[in-house]
Amino acid sequence: MQGEFIIESSPMKGIRLTDSQAQTIREVFKQCFCETDKLWLFGSRADLSKKSGDIDLYIETALTNTSVITKAKFSFITKLNIRLGDQKIDVVIKCDETELLIYKIAREEGIQLV
Repeated sequence: MQGEFIIESSPMKGIRLTDSQAQTIREVFKQCFCETDKLWLFGSRADLSKKSGDIDLYIETALTNTSVITKAKFSFITKLNIRLGDQKIDVVIKCDETELLIYKIAREEGIQLV
């Protein structure tokens, strides 16, 4: 993808987003979710050997009300599309003690942004 930069988060890992894209994702996340919530980029954008791909985001939130979580997720994706342009963005949210394999993969293979 032309114009794409690698942001090094450690000597062994990096992400395939521009500085501006990463900053925008962080800013919008902080607008839509709780101060203590956490955000990871995972999937192909967190793998330097891959090309292009959608933006996969994993969120751990303190929110517990399904309606509030749904509104926060919708707001997050809408604001990202407005600021980043129309891109495929997938958001996975962990909001309780349930531990699914996708959550483990996102934390272990992803890059924590917030």
